[in-house]
Amino acid sequence: MASNHPSLHPLARTIRNLSSLFPHRDDAAEEAALYYRRACLAAAEERYDVALIFCGKALEVDTGHLATRLLVAQIRHRGLNDIDAAIAAYRKVITLAGYDGENPYCAAARAGLDQLVHGRVDGASSAEEAARQA
Repeated sequence: MASNHPSLHPLARTIRNLSSLFPHRDDAAEEAALYYRRACLAAAEERYDVALIFCGKALEVDTGHLATRLLVAQIRHRGLNDIDAAIAAYRKVITLAGYDGENPYCAAARAGLDQLVHGRVDGASSAEEAARQA
């Protein structure tokens, strides 16, 4: 049922155009979750480059999607062994989770970060010990 009032047509057209630029939060969350699931499948197949592309798409839609951010950190850490990028990614998850230890993503990111830090320290001390013994 269209209105014949002339001033409503431009307003309705403007609102319709603007609303198409900003997806509903539920739509964005669903789209991010879809990209996240695709990233998980790619990571499970050890196609880390593809997984990171899907992660990037999920984060374009929902920058605060913690599951995706944690997956990026884990891919950088365990899949690509890119320690510096993994540390930055884990820290980002912790920050976005509000440093809340009750948040499962924050807790997982802290555990990953601890593993990296202790792995670096243990690796350095093992190398130093091997050098002393040689």
